[in-house]
Amino acid sequence: MNSNILSIRNLCKSYNSLNGEVLTIDNFSLDVKEKEFISIIGSSGCGKSTLLNIISGLDKDYTGSIRFKDSVKTSYMLQEDALLPWLSVYENAILGLKLEKKLDNSSLNYVKYLLNKYGLNGFLNKKVSSLSGGMRQRVALIRTIATKPDLIFLDEPFSALDYQTRLKVSDDIYSIIKEEGITAIMVTHDIAEAISMSDRVVVLSKRPAKLKSIYEINLTDKKNPIHNRKAKEFTEYYDLLWRDIDE
Repeated sequence: MNSNILSIRNLCKSYNSLNGEVLTIDNFSLDVKEKEFISIIGSSGCGKSTLLNIISGLDKDYTGSIRFKDSVKTSYMLQEDALLPWLSVYENAILGLKLEKKLDNSSLNYVKYLLNKYGLNGFLNKKVSSLSGGMRQRVALIRTIATKPDLIFLDEPFSALDYQTRLKVSDDIYSIIKEEGITAIMVTHDIAEAISMSDRVVVLSKRPAKLKSIYEINLTDKKNPIHNRKAKEFTEYYDLLWRDIDE
């Protein structure tokens, strides 16, 4: 049984407005297991991205506790791929390592291994501006995991893609995360995406965001996201989650 990589207790977040203090997140608690894929969903504007920013350390203005397992390394994948168009695929992929001053033979070989394993070996010297949206997302994820994080945060990682590309890239990203043994927490507004990719789905209430429900996703013959959408339980989970958010 996997141990917890992250424990969140009684998390609260508020900000000051012209009308006084506004509570955004209210008493949120959650345990995340190692190698688990968790999605966080909720109505628009409920505070999903705010919650992710706090958990990932981008926002430190909160009360409550966030505790990681000892020596846990984290990384964050943004909504936009944030690749530098004047650099090559390879140069973009090693950018995180360069910023962390961890460029050595071992880390560079790991990046080359990832680029080769996930179908980008023939594009190493091409500018990322020449790549499709799906390939750009693959480069962005490889840059994110090149530093060998134990836990990654994904904020609407497929939102800029068209529907067909989104399905294919969700398969790619899921496979990379699972094959590399990385724990993932993803914020998404797409219920189908959450069901097809996740071990558990966390539903937030309307603002102020509270933990409303947690769904264990148990699908028959669970494999990759596209395949998982065909599972007999998929529609049932979709209806449950849709009603939960809509309320």
